[in-house]
Amino acid sequence: MPITTVIFDTETTGLLVPEINELAAQPYITEIHAVKIDEEFNIVDEMNSLMKPPIPIPAELEGKIGISNDMVKDSPSFEDVYPRIAEVFLGATKLVGHNLAFDRSMLANELLRIDKVLQFPWPPQHICTVQESMGIEQRRLTLATLHTYATGKPHEGAHRAKSDVYATVRCYHWLLEQK
Repeated sequence: MPITTVIFDTETTGLLVPEINELAAQPYITEIHAVKIDEEFNIVDEMNSLMKPPIPIPAELEGKIGISNDMVKDSPSFEDVYPRIAEVFLGATKLVGHNLAFDRSMLANELLRIDKVLQFPWPPQHICTVQESMGIEQRRLTLATLHTYATGKPHEGAHRAKSDVYATVRCYHWLLEQK
């Protein structure tokens, strides 16, 4: 069975709140991008979608993430996009993300909201590029900083899911070469 890896990122309506809060108090995904790559880092599947959250995107976040309420007003819901997300994840052996705990939790919360978390095809191995890069400066590196180490170039387009996924792919490839 070939080894495939899904690298994904989300943009959201905010940061996670302590787990004792109700699910409705957690933020919602406004954009997701995922690529499935083979062992040679060839893209074998890819998806991207804006999503209309059931709450407004806070004004202070619109500028930071580059996604406005107007941009998502006609976008599908998470539930509408779910089949395509599951299709990309299906059969993958590894899941990679920068600050993976956040994006995985965001995805899990959305899956809980539509009663699909137990049916979701989670890859068995999870790799966080924040954790994998801790030895570089003995602290958490932003994706932009890690990208500069990995490529010698700044990360353009930060805080949009597709741009961040492609930066994470480059960083993950570089981290594997360092081993």
